[in-house]
Amino acid sequence: MMYSIERHKEILSVLEKNSNVSVHKLAKLLFTSESTVRRDLTELERQGKIRRTFGGAVLSDDQTKEIPLILRQSRNLKEKRELATKAVSKIRDGSILFFDASSTILQLVPHLSKFHNLTVITNGPLTSMELAKLHVQTYCTGGKLLPNSLAYVGADAENFLRNINADAMFASCRGLSDDGLLTDSSLEESHIRKIMIQQSKEQYFILDSEKLHSTYFYTITKSDRITEIITSVEEN
Repeated sequence: MMYSIERHKEILSVLEKNSNVSVHKLAKLLFTSESTVRRDLTELERQGKIRRTFGGAVLSDDQTKEIPLILRQSRNLKEKRELATKAVSKIRDGSILFFDASSTILQLVPHLSKFHNLTVITNGPLTSMELAKLHVQTYCTGGKLLPNSLAYVGADAENFLRNINADAMFASCRGLSDDGLLTDSSLEESHIRKIMIQQSKEQYFILDSEKLHSTYFYTITKSDRITEIITSVEEN
């Protein structure tokens, strides 16, 4: 017998590979009743992970859609700047740092002028250009450019990162689930962040309040496997 959480994962896996799946087909794949599948789909829709259709379901647009960087830059800007001010306390002179291509991490860049001998490696072309204005030693991964995210991804970017040992990494993502999963809508950017985590001594994720209590399709890591989540929401 398959538990509901297992069925939910299987349903999402099937939908990732198929644009639309019927209740009848899901029931056959899961060896369960159509009424059980309908209850599962209702719950997944409530969580915002799928959208019900006549006789079946599709993935929610929000689960896989990339929000253009130009839109994300102005979103919750005041809070992102405040979080960047908190995060900068984690940086030390002479550090080797990973920065992802997120609009949140871009807000860290203006604070770096007070440090000496920093080296920053990023998969964000816009981030690299802003770092260059401050004369910070910068390496950009290169790779395949995602036009909406303005992020380099793919094998070239991943291999570049695997050759570097960083003191700390700074990144953001689309959501932090209630059970502590850092998640994102982009598979390729999730891979980049996973490698940054592996190749750094300390890992910091900066998340504005809009990203809390949200779950997206791809898991990056569990929050207890990184150094710290920096947010404006105080823990009890």
